[in-house]
Order: sequence, then structure tokens, then C-alpha cells
Amino acid sequence: MPRLRHLAAVILALSLSGAVAAFAQDAPPPDEQVKDRLGFIAGTLGAGQPAARRWWFGWIGAYAAGAAAGGVLAASHWDDTKTEGTETVADRDFAEGMLVSGATFALGAAALALDPFTPASAARKLERLPETSAEERLAKLRQAEELLRKCAARERRGRSLATHLLNAGANAAAAVVIKAGFRQSWGSALVTFVSGEAVSLLNIFSQPMRATRDLKKYEAGFAAGRAAALRPEARWSLGLWPGGLSFRLEF
Repeated sequence: MPRLRHLAAVILALSLSGAVAAFAQDAPPPDEQVKDRLGFIAGTLGAGQPAARRWWFGWIGAYAAGAAAGGVLAASHWDDTKTEGTETVADRDFAEGMLVSGATFALGAAALALDPFTPASAARKLERLPETSAEERLAKLRQAEELLRKCAARERRGRSLATHLLNAGANAAAAVVIKAGFRQSWGSALVTFVSGEAVSLLNIFSQPMRATRDLKKYEAGFAAGRAAALRPEARWSLGLWPGGLSFRLEF
């Protein structure tokens, strides 16, 4: 009996400690810590938004301009001719190449428009949420954390293997159209693929990745209980998008 009572006491103690731990884990953080967390997330989302908007709108504009230019050039050169021996024949290689390139650019613009770059708008969404009471601030913190996670997920998806493969597939399809559809040379098909891949890689590797880094810092810092120590740190960044470069130093 003493052993049974001892065993029951141990089981009860473990159960109570587990319940206390679960309650402590589920309990909301103090309001001061909520304010601190909100300040960190709002600061990082706001600091990352300009570069995100430049990248997203810049690439949509570049792709749209490429699509329009390809269509105009294809139409204006569709009736080109060349001389073969004593005959004058149609010379549509350039026009066909521009038509395929324009279609590829249009596909790129549509893909970006249909899959918005979340960091470009997350800060504005967060600003609209009220925070006049402790309850509102706690609810806003939950939304802020979710927005930060969505931003990081969108960034990772933009650099993922699936994105590389989709772009490579689209560029390969364009090369197949040049070779099999328009019966041009293998050299023309290769140029179409390589040039398309170069643009795709520039698009992928110029995409900002700030939210991914900030999410790691946020989770690591607050998990260790260092809420007050988390502040956006000084960071330099080099921006690259169609039309130029930018150097930015953030504090």
C-alpha cells in the first residue's frame, strides 16, 4: 500500500506539473511584451516593404513591357523577306522569335499578378488593425505573426526548386515552339532557352528575402524570452531589378 500511495502521488505530481506547463504555454504574454513584439514585426514589415514593392511592381512592369515590345516587333517584321538565289521568300525568323519572347514575358507578368508578393502589402494590412486596448493588441499580434509567416513562406516559394523548374519548363516550351513549331534552327531554339533562363534567374535571385531572416530572428529571440532585445538592426542591402541597382543602409 505505501508503494501504491507513493506511485499515485508521483503520477498526480506529474499530471499537475504538465497541466501547469500547458497553462503557462497557452497563457497570453503580458501587454508590455505584446507591444514589444508588435513593434518588432511592424518595424520589420515596414522596413522591408519598399524593396518588396520595387521588386514586385518592377518585374510586372518589365515583363509587361517585354510582352508589348515582342508583340509590336513581331507584327512589324512579320512580312520581312529575304533573297535565296533568284527568289524572294518570307523571312519570319526574327518576328517568330519576338512573338515567342513576348508570349513568355506575358506569362511572367501574369504569374506575378496572380501570385502577389506578400511582403509588398503586409505592412499596410497590419497598419489598418486597431490596437487601442490590450485585447486588440493581442489580436493584432496574432495577425502580425501570421503575416510575417506568410511573407516568409512567399519568399521561400519564390526561391524554391519548384519555381526554378516551372521557369525552366516555360523556357523549354518556348524553345520547342521555335524549333518544332516554327521550324527554326537548333541554335535559335538554344538562344531562346538561354535568354529566357537568364531573365528567370535574374528575377528569382533579385527577390528580397528579408521576411525570412526576420521571422527566424523573431522566433529565436522571443522563444528565448529576449523580447526587449529584439529591434531591427542596422543592415545594408543591394537591390537589383530591371532598370537599375540600389544600395540601402537600414537602422
